[in-house]
Amino acid sequence: MTQENRSIDIARDVKESVIIPGNSNTATITITNYYYQEHTKVKPVESTDAVDDNLPCPYRGLFHFGPDDAEFFFGRDVFIQELYQATKSRNFIPVLGASGSGKSSVVLAGLVPKLQQEGRWLFTHFRPGSDPFHALALALVPLYTKNLDGTEKIIQARKLSQSLINGEIPLLDVFAQIHQNNPTHRVLLIADQFEEIYTLCAEQKIRHSFLDTLLASFSSSPAQSQSNHVLITTMRADFLGNALSIPQFGDLLQNGDVKIRSMNREELTQVIEKPAEKLRVSFEAGLVERILNDVDCEPGNLPLLEFALTELWKRRNGKQLTHAAYEEIGEVQGALARHADENYRKLSQAEQEQVRRIFIQIVQPGEVTEDTRRLATKEE
Repeated sequence: MTQENRSIDIARDVKESVIIPGNSNTATITITNYYYQEHTKVKPVESTDAVDDNLPCPYRGLFHFGPDDAEFFFGRDVFIQELYQATKSRNFIPVLGASGSGKSSVVLAGLVPKLQQEGRWLFTHFRPGSDPFHALALALVPLYTKNLDGTEKIIQARKLSQSLINGEIPLLDVFAQIHQNNPTHRVLLIADQFEEIYTLCAEQKIRHSFLDTLLASFSSSPAQSQSNHVLITTMRADFLGNALSIPQFGDLLQNGDVKIRSMNREELTQVIEKPAEKLRVSFEAGLVERILNDVDCEPGNLPLLEFALTELWKRRNGKQLTHAAYEEIGEVQGALARHADENYRKLSQAEQEQVRRIFIQIVQPGEVTEDTRRLATKEE
């Protein structure tokens, strides 16, 4: 099991409004159908004179950064600008990177707030899951049919999903309706964790049909510059071979993907130092260098770094992060294992058995590729 799979990714299907903290010209970002972890939200900074115990944690643990965390998101300026420029001339932008390299964070906490500053954008979000047509429909229905209650939204999404599967309604017609309702806006459709079409969608026929539907509506060519609708997909690079097996998708990836590399030392320094600086919290002399030396060049260590910084923050001494606290949490490599073992030991034997079953349910075993995480409902 990978380190990122040790956390239970409990998500909700919501329409979220977000205020970017620290900005005098506060703007509301609405991402339709955005999945988020509400119990790990970063709270806005209310005052620089706040009592130490009330300071919000600027680090994100094992979770990705979202638009409400934009003030504390650092180290990805190059890729944010690259994605921003791509939205000017392309309407299908695949984002590839290793597991744990921060693909979702770059899009949600980097690109989306930057586009919001530009204005006249609608944002909607989905993850393919086991039923990609339905997931796509849930993301699009609220953009062209307003004021639906929860039940009506489900009904309309099922209708749209079936119509897309049967070819009764081209996806372009859906975007045309959205544009008719919002003639001055462009739509950014975010397809996060796109490898789920291979890990969770069991039917090859549905998978190919879904890709055909998307590719028929999004094709990055100069003639379609400044399209009214843009699709961004985030996908693990180890699924590139699966994508290349479909010629049309492969052509698109060869000519127009954005690859997220691992962070260099300067960028990792920003990730460590700048969120704390925002809250006027400092690191003990030599601690930042020590943490940097403990972080390998492997992209998957980024979540481990964020988790260690989150644990370190909990043990800060006033407004300083110390070597002693860093050793107490087990440093970068041991922080997650220490935290997991500590909490596991607190459980009864029956609860430990329940945890074992939960871990099995939230992992999708890979045959050729690595194991991947799988969403599990509370009911499961």
